[in-house]
Amino acid sequence: MSSWWRSNQAIGLYLVLIIGALFAYIWFQPWTHRIMRDGFRLGMMPMIGLGLMMICAAAMLADPLRRETPDALQDARVSDAWLPVIMLGAIAVCFWAMSWLGFVLAAPPFLLAVMLWFGLRPVRLAVILAVVVPVVVFGFFTLLGVRLPRGVLAGFF
Repeated sequence: MSSWWRSNQAIGLYLVLIIGALFAYIWFQPWTHRIMRDGFRLGMMPMIGLGLMMICAAAMLADPLRRETPDALQDARVSDAWLPVIMLGAIAVCFWAMSWLGFVLAAPPFLLAVMLWFGLRPVRLAVILAVVVPVVVFGFFTLLGVRLPRGVLAGFF
C-alpha cells in the first residue's frame, strides 16, 4: 500500500473539503434563500444534492476500505493533474463559444475532441455522434420549451 494521500480516506477528505466549500459558497449567495412561487427556496435542490454528496464523501472517511489505495492511483503523480485542467479548460471554451456560436455549432467540436480523447473509435462514429447528439439534444430541449443558445443560427430556427 502506498502513502495515505492516495488512499480512499484521503480521497474522501478531499471530497468533503471541496463539497463543503461549494456548499458554503452556495449557502452565502443571496439567490439561495429566495422563496419561489411554490414556497420552496431557489437553492433547495442544489443544497440537497450537495448534502447527499457530503454524506457519501464522509462515509469514505470511516468505511472498512478507507486505507486501501485504488489501483488507478497507485502510480499517479502530481503531473497527472493536467488532464482535468485541460478538460475544465475545454468546457470553459465550449461555454464561451456557445454564447456567440450557439449550442448546435459549439457542442460538436467539443464532443468530438472529448470522444476521441476518451478513445472512441472508429473516428467516423465519433464524428457522426458529435453532430447528431447536439441536434437531438437541441430538439429535445426545444420540445420541452427550454431555449438553448442559438447564436449565429438564430435566424434559421
